[in-house]
Amino acid sequence: MENSGKRKTFILDFWAYIFKVIGKISFFNLVRFLFPSSKTGLFSEAWALGHLLLAVLSVPAVLYINNQYVGFFIASYALLRVFEIVVYQTNVLLFDEYRAKKAGKEYALHGYRRIVVLLIQNYFEIIFWFAAQYVVFNSLFSFSVEGSNESVFGAIYTSFVVMTSFGYYNVTPLGVLAYSLVIGQAMIGLFMTLLSLARFVGLIPTPKSRDITEQ
Repeated sequence: MENSGKRKTFILDFWAYIFKVIGKISFFNLVRFLFPSSKTGLFSEAWALGHLLLAVLSVPAVLYINNQYVGFFIASYALLRVFEIVVYQTNVLLFDEYRAKKAGKEYALHGYRRIVVLLIQNYFEIIFWFAAQYVVFNSLFSFSVEGSNESVFGAIYTSFVVMTSFGYYNVTPLGVLAYSLVIGQAMIGLFMTLLSLARFVGLIPTPKSRDITEQ
């Protein structure tokens, strides 16, 4: 008789390994490898907050620095950073705990509120990074609101709309690369809203109420 506890599936191990490998492709892990003392929660928080600031500054930078090399550098780093965020959040959501338990190690988050705050930071960071993309690659899109790719708030508005819906509204892709950017951002928005935030928001402890009917 077969052992009923024996694993008969491979899909979790497969994707856990894939995301473990691609999770190493990031400046964050490179910095922590070069500087072992940076492997702390404090450094992770400073890294996330610092990149949120960089993302905010990236939009006026690509608008007002009239240099295509600077624009392409910012756009390239933005895509790498977005990739890093998505892979990191996927590992936190699905695979870090799984790999730790499989290896017989203890796994725990620093706190549910903390992870939700970092998720929200990452969410807005991605909006700003993609806003920079719509400025740098504006020739690949048609904008319904004239000049929206020529102002900071116009670019942020375009990115916010795409991030929070599957409708284009203000931006229409004109080619394969443009479609890839828009669909990629929409999928990331769906992933972070429905999976990541929904996963951890429900775990935040509920405060006590002074209303006797709610006790």
